[in-house]
Amino acid sequence: MVESENFIKEVSEEVKKDNLFKILNKFKWPLFALIILLIGVVGGNEYFKFSKKARAQKNGEFLVSVVENLKNNGQIVTEEIDNKFLSVFIKLNEAKYFEEKGDTKSATAAYEYIINKHGENKFFNHYSKFQLYLIDPAKSLSDKKKVDILDELSGPDGPLKLLALEQKLYLYVKISDLSNIKSHVKLILSDPSIMPEQVNRIKEIEKIYELN
Repeated sequence: MVESENFIKEVSEEVKKDNLFKILNKFKWPLFALIILLIGVVGGNEYFKFSKKARAQKNGEFLVSVVENLKNNGQIVTEEIDNKFLSVFIKLNEAKYFEEKGDTKSATAAYEYIINKHGENKFFNHYSKFQLYLIDPAKSLSDKKKVDILDELSGPDGPLKLLALEQKLYLYVKISDLSNIKSHVKLILSDPSIMPEQVNRIKEIEKIYELN
């Protein structure tokens, strides 16, 4: 009886193995393809991470060399750069370098390049326009184009809204327009995103005109 049960058990095991082998044999190509796919996904992900790290390191080394050449030799980059952020960062460094040297013409050209080439990015666009305004600010309300720039930059969704409003305030201070001085001081100080340094500057104006 025991031998009979053992025999049945062995036969059952063999049948199971045979069925499993048949199933594996039937689906061996799909399984093989799945394994290859998984290996490809894992390998591709590792290659992507390695490639990304290598590109970042290469860009970093290139940026360091560009900044050093600019500071030490006044050498600028003339070729086109595919990486948008790298291109903008280099141009911003060039613009600041020329500003420090008193070369406003070259600084202006660098900011205008950013506006024309990468102006679809609102922050780059507004930052470059703001720097251009600081290079040559409006002296009165009759400087219509410059005042229009401040109006654009001080819009509700502008990334440099408060800085542009502060420049408008300084313009009203120049022409002693007390009504607009009051309204702009109040507008700037009521903005929750104002920075402590700007609060101090505006408070000074508020104190001078005894607005509080």
